[in-house]
Amino acid sequence: MRYVFESHHHCDSLAQETDESSGYDTIVMKKYLFPALFLSCCLATALPAAELETIGNATLIEAGLNDGDSFKVKANGKELHLRLYYVDCLETTAGTDAELERIREQQYHFGLEDPAAVVRFGKQAAAYVKRVLARPFTIHTGYAFAPGRSATGRYYAFIETHDGRDLGHLLVEQGLARIHGKTRPDPNGTPSETVLEELQDMRSIAMLKRAGIWGETDPLLLSKMHKRQRERDREKKAFRKKLNPKRTTCDKPIDLNSASTEQLQQLHGIGPVKAAKIAAGRPYHSVEDLLKIPGIGKKTLEKIRPCVTVGN
Repeated sequence: MRYVFESHHHCDSLAQETDESSGYDTIVMKKYLFPALFLSCCLATALPAAELETIGNATLIEAGLNDGDSFKVKANGKELHLRLYYVDCLETTAGTDAELERIREQQYHFGLEDPAAVVRFGKQAAAYVKRVLARPFTIHTGYAFAPGRSATGRYYAFIETHDGRDLGHLLVEQGLARIHGKTRPDPNGTPSETVLEELQDMRSIAMLKRAGIWGETDPLLLSKMHKRQRERDREKKAFRKKLNPKRTTCDKPIDLNSASTEQLQQLHGIGPVKAAKIAAGRPYHSVEDLLKIPGIGKKTLEKIRPCVTVGN
């Protein structure tokens, strides 16, 4: 997934945080417990994160776009549209092509035979969040921009319920969300890798209990759907490679301070996410400054060094 990082008027620095792309790790369970094949892999790149601001006594605002992982709140007299870190609840509507594509992806992820179940569980997650946030809660946010349907803009956040629980964790425990999306160290300073491990444990328990969505998972269908999704991912990767071929010659090095993200993606080892990070890290005074970009090490630098330059 590609994320665009923007600054907020409450922050002096750019709110750069961790991208996480999701795949599948393998969980094989015995036939009489829960015969499922679940593949999930979360890759996170550590990025410098803006300091979190804590806002207490927040309340939920009734809004048409509210769902399980994205909703409007009132805090300190302001209205904010927030998107949860780490988790992705199922879609609640199927009106656009993008929503239909996401519904199919979620159907494959949970091994659901009926795609209509995706929307049904999405609405169930939204109703659950409405109940849990009926009492005032606490927000932790660095105002990192979260792309979405909101015309006013959304910001990634952690939500701490009135009894001190993390809302994202609760959704995974209830079997109402998958581990997928943006990550960063939590409000207690716990590294994102540790948070992911904790969430994966919660997900495994939810699967064993057949909680929420997992109660309708077809184990045999799950394996077939994951195979199909992997094939689709490979096709997309090959298609992207054809559209954005990597540079094989460096007769004309590109300028790190002026190159477009499309030009940067032509460099070996540089995809959409790293290209966005390079663009956000400007200006550069030397090619070695690329080492300051998370995910770019000495090996990558040496491969692309002949193909890049730094202008005035």
